[in-house]
Amino acid sequence: MITCFIGETAELYYFGHILAGLYEQSHVAAKLRRVDWIKSSCCAALDVDGLRIGIEISDHADYWELSLLEWCDVYAKRNMNPRHTTALQHKIIPFGLNYACHSRRGVVAALAAITGASPRVSKAKLKEIYCILTTPHWKFDEYRPEQPVDNTILFQARIWEPHDAPGDEAINEQRVGLLRALKREFGSRVVGGVVPTPFARKAYPDLVTNLPCRQRQYIRSSKRPLIGIYFRGLYGSIAFKMAEYLAASKCIVSEPIDNQLPAPLDHISVYRSESECLEACDRLLSDASLAEFHRLQSWNYYEAHVSPRAHMANLLVRAGAVHDRLSTS
Repeated sequence: MITCFIGETAELYYFGHILAGLYEQSHVAAKLRRVDWIKSSCCAALDVDGLRIGIEISDHADYWELSLLEWCDVYAKRNMNPRHTTALQHKIIPFGLNYACHSRRGVVAALAAITGASPRVSKAKLKEIYCILTTPHWKFDEYRPEQPVDNTILFQARIWEPHDAPGDEAINEQRVGLLRALKREFGSRVVGGVVPTPFARKAYPDLVTNLPCRQRQYIRSSKRPLIGIYFRGLYGSIAFKMAEYLAASKCIVSEPIDNQLPAPLDHISVYRSESECLEACDRLLSDASLAEFHRLQSWNYYEAHVSPRAHMANLLVRAGAVHDRLSTS
C-alpha cells in the first residue's frame, strides 16, 4: 500500500505527474490523503509499507521543508544542487524531472482530495480543478523517435515580471538574447517565441510566439520541431520543458544542468554561449544520422526515467536502497 499525503495548500497541478506514476504502479494499491501537517504547497509525503518518503518540488536548490525532512526516512528533492546542503543531507536524493500531466486515476484521486466531503466548492478549488483537468494525459506528451519531424528549432519562453523573479532579473535578457541570435541565424526555421503576457507584449512585441500557449494545444503543436532549445528555469531550477522534450524524443540543445538527476543527461548538446548554441543547432540540422541518434537517446531516457510509471517505480527503489543503507550504517 502506498499512501500519498499532501497539504491543505498543495497545488495539485504540480503533483499530477507524481499521482499518475503512483496510480500506474502494478500490483500496488495507492490512495491520496489531504492533511494539515504538511504546510508547504510544494511538498508531499509517501508512506510505502512503513517507508516514509518526503517529496519537495520547489524551484529553489537552497530550500528544504525542515519538518518534512525530519519526518521522513528519505527526502526526494527536485532541485538538488551540491552547492547547497543541510545537516540531514544523507537523507536527500534527487527526485528527477517533473512536468504538467495527469492520468485518469490520478485525476479522480485529486478531485476527491480537493472537494472532500463538502458539496460546496470554493472559487479557489474550482480554479485548482480547472488547472488539473486542462493538463494533458501523460501519454499525450509522447512522440516516438520514428515519427516524422520538421527540420526546425523550437524556442518557447516565459518572460517574468520583476516582482515574479526577485533576485533573478537577468533571466529575461538571457532568454531574449538567445532567441534573437537564433532568429538571426536560422530565420523561419525557428518556431515559437515569448509567451504573450501583457508584460511580454509591451517589452518584446516582435518576439511574441506564433504557437498556442494553452498546455494541451502547445504540446500538440510543439511535437514536430526536430530541436528543442532548453534554458534554465527560475533560480536555476530544472523546468518542465526538459521532460516535455524528452517525451517528444527531441534533439535537445541545452544550457548546462547544474542540479542533480537520478541519471545524467549525457546525450544532450550543451551550450555555454549563444555561439555554442548556434553551432550545436547547425550540426543537428545538417546531420540526419546524428539527429536520429539524439532523438533515440531522448526517448530511451524518457522511458527509463521520466514517464510517470518508470519515474515513480525508480524513486521507490532508490528510496528503499538509501533507507536500507542508512539503517545498517
